[in-house]
Amino acid sequence: MEAVISASAIAGSLYAPDAAARSLDDLLLLCIDEVLTDLLGKRTREAVYDCLERNYSLSRSDIPGHLNKFFELLEETFGKGSKTIGKLIIKRMFDKLEWKFEDIPGFEFMDYMEAIRRRIARVLIEHAK
Repeated sequence: MEAVISASAIAGSLYAPDAAARSLDDLLLLCIDEVLTDLLGKRTREAVYDCLERNYSLSRSDIPGHLNKFFELLEETFGKGSKTIGKLIIKRMFDKLEWKFEDIPGFEFMDYMEAIRRRIARVLIEHAK
């Protein structure tokens, strides 16, 4: 679904992405890049991507389609800190979408991603009417 959701297809009031983000996948990758860089620095971010490629045969651009493997690597590397990284990525996405983030007890990264997809789909359907 996210592959068909582009910045031009979503109303400006709903979606105000960085110029580099043309789809939900692009926005996710941008937020992952920013959060990893902010927390760990550029070199460590690149080391995470290198490890992902070496251990899982996944490139950075493959992450949106293989989030479980990406988070496996984060958990192996950072332990419980991987949950904090995931939450910060989601918060960054909400910021870029200009949505208010609300922490929902029991929600994990994938739950928030599904909520984002559903909200965008709902708004697109409303705009299509």
